[in-house]
Amino acid sequence: MLAQNASTQNVPAVGELFASDSSSSSAMQLAGSGMAVYSGSELSAGIAPATLKLARGGKVRICPNSGLNVAASGQGLMLATGTGALEIEYELKQQAADVVITPDFNVALVGPGTFHFALGINKKGDTCVKPMAGNAGEITFSELLGTGVYKSGPNQAMVFRGGKLDGKTELTADCGCPVAAPVIRTEAQPKVNPTDETPKPVERVAVVSDETTSPLPADKPGQVHVQVDTPFVFSARSGSGRPYTVAKVQFSTLPNVYFVQEKVDPVVLVEKQPEVSPKATAETSKLEEKPRKEKKGFMGRVKGFFGSLFHR
Repeated sequence: MLAQNASTQNVPAVGELFASDSSSSSAMQLAGSGMAVYSGSELSAGIAPATLKLARGGKVRICPNSGLNVAASGQGLMLATGTGALEIEYELKQQAADVVITPDFNVALVGPGTFHFALGINKKGDTCVKPMAGNAGEITFSELLGTGVYKSGPNQAMVFRGGKLDGKTELTADCGCPVAAPVIRTEAQPKVNPTDETPKPVERVAVVSDETTSPLPADKPGQVHVQVDTPFVFSARSGSGRPYTVAKVQFSTLPNVYFVQEKVDPVVLVEKQPEVSPKATAETSKLEEKPRKEKKGFMGRVKGFFGSLFHR
């Protein structure tokens, strides 16, 4: 975010702000692909770092969730920051000096010299300084509420505990902007021309056929055959089929007819004498001994009448 006074727009810009997450609540001007920054501007970075490219050369990197006030002062700049972190990278010529104001220190950068270092302040007031590649200038720390002064060497990393020079210790933690997560790029698979594709092997699948004469599928190398012996049981109760039956029909004028589904021996009837008790046999013989009376007709009875008359 960039906030600036509209009355300063006639003054040359200090630099341009390049940010991935920035907004403005006041007047701003676009210069190239960045926002023009004038003296008296207040800058802040969101979840991503922002970079202030100075018109005189060099840059100041504003770490995420940090702020920076910029003001021009003669041959130098006055930068002010609160809780957060900065990374300064620029070169000062002779008779030029910059001042970075923190809640507890005035940090003086006096030219000529090349400065590349990180400066950070946490909520406890601990102030860290960490030289980075190419740093070759001295950094002077002066207490705002005291008279202490300390000059750090070009390769000296330290932390002032509680914002006091007396609390100076060796830096053991990170200082400055956090390392950005690596960006993983995925390359799209190149499109393959259908004419360039190599033919894929055709997979053969065995098809089961109802025909008994269908040939068996060819064996594949390493194929395992499994044989299972199991009894086959048929039950007429559980199945829908009916058992075989034999039907026999007799007719008085026709020979015996058989409807069979299996071979059946014919049945022959044998005539036998009826079995009679001895008493019935004796009675039958007596009846046979008695003479049978002839049945006479009308003429026989007339003949018998006249015969009785003459033979009296």
